[in-house]
Amino acid sequence: MAPEMQPGSVASDDGPVAPAGGTPATGHGGWGPANRVRTYYRETVSELRKVIYPTRSELITYTIVVLVFVSFMVAAIFGMDIGFAKLDLLLFGK
Repeated sequence: MAPEMQPGSVASDDGPVAPAGGTPATGHGGWGPANRVRTYYRETVSELRKVIYPTRSELITYTIVVLVFVSFMVAAIFGMDIGFAKLDLLLFGK
């Protein structure tokens, strides 16, 4: 009879069912709330160490690009709004 599988578990032919992290499911210790929180923060810090932060010059360049793009979009939408308003007045009058 196969061991009962739990979500996130990996079956092994030569031992008990082990959680995805690799610790054997012995039924005690190891996976309490405190260990889950500790593991979460440890993995979060590990992932944050992999982040490549932009240099100051890259950050300034990206900021300028975003501001130019947003300004262009605001001007385009403003122009379309004025155009549609004039078209509305032309078609329906007041």
